[in-house]
Amino acid sequence: MLVLDADTGVVNPDHCIEEWIDPRFDLIFYERFFNWEIASGNYLVKNTLFAKDFLRKWADWEYIQPSNWNGADNGVLQIHIMQTVMPEAKQEIENCDSLWRNATGYDTYMAYVLCVKLYMGSVRMWPNKIRILKRAHGWVRDGFLTADHWCDKDFMIHGWKKQEIDTEGWESPFKKMPNSSQCGYNYKGWYWRKNYHVDVNEIRTMLKKFEQNAGKAFPSVARIIPFLIEPDVGLCYPNCEKIL
Repeated sequence: MLVLDADTGVVNPDHCIEEWIDPRFDLIFYERFFNWEIASGNYLVKNTLFAKDFLRKWADWEYIQPSNWNGADNGVLQIHIMQTVMPEAKQEIENCDSLWRNATGYDTYMAYVLCVKLYMGSVRMWPNKIRILKRAHGWVRDGFLTADHWCDKDFMIHGWKKQEIDTEGWESPFKKMPNSSQCGYNYKGWYWRKNYHVDVNEIRTMLKKFEQNAGKAFPSVARIIPFLIEPDVGLCYPNCEKIL
């Protein structure tokens, strides 16, 4: 099943969602480009016991998530995935959870996101469980990353809202709304503004620049190394290994 945010839509009908389906995994997520969060709004899920249990437990966080600035379902997803794929990392999970529950705004919340990312490391694949796609490599990405320009590699764009057209100078990449009744008849019904469709190399250049700026703009208060500021063995010694 494909789950999509309400402001996500197809920009390039030359792709199919099957290109991103990987039968080795029950759930497929991707990282948001601008802040390295694992995105909660768009994902692929297989009808398996593991996936249904994962979604049920994710939903149950509604009743136990902290009441501070917590990132809502996005915030919950980070630690829920960490608990699912690294259940033995008890102290590390507690460390990230502590940062999460003490967040007072977006900047301090990002310390929690970074904590999860650092502890999980470079691993992105847990067979029969979860896969997390690299930034800009999912079936959807945020439109503002490239000023709403897109290339042949793109499939869907997130963040396009009808009510925001002509608001603060924003221009829709479409001359008018696509006509769904003409779908399937070649490119009829797709009213693109041609200047928004650019070469893949141009998109790569835009993403490279955004990537560099995102790193520089990352909140200073969130630039933490959890194992330097949070406990490792101090709370569980001499029984840290027995917890596993």
